[in-house]
Amino acid sequence: MATLQEVMNDNVENCKPQDDLQTLAKAMKTEDVGFLPIANEDGYLGVVTDRDLVVRGLAKGSADQVKAEDIMTENVVTGTPDMQVEEATRLMQDHQIKRLLVVKDQEVKGVVSLGDLGVNEMEKVAGDTVSEIKKGSGNN
Repeated sequence: MATLQEVMNDNVENCKPQDDLQTLAKAMKTEDVGFLPIANEDGYLGVVTDRDLVVRGLAKGSADQVKAEDIMTENVVTGTPDMQVEEATRLMQDHQIKRLLVVKDQEVKGVVSLGDLGVNEMEKVAGDTVSEIKKGSGNN
């Protein structure tokens, strides 16, 4: 069974709680993501999504005055690198989230999306199917 360590994107850009909306938007554009973990020297604090930037951020004021800590979601649901993909999928379904932060000892190790989990599951199904076909191909 696959773990999150095997399927997660470990190239994750952390931003700081004091970063303003413009800095967050630039980081999202540069990294081509819609989700940024917010962390300080003690570890992760929360996340900001592209939707948070628009709905929460711009509603609060100017892009250079509103900070990540003003709009981030705290107490987010997280997974661990050794968590099974199936468990993570259930967790994401139960909490209706599209992305899961992978954390170990308060440090962000990566992120998985529903797409990452779906691709992994489809590869597993395809592999299982090929294995079954090979088992039955002795008579053909």
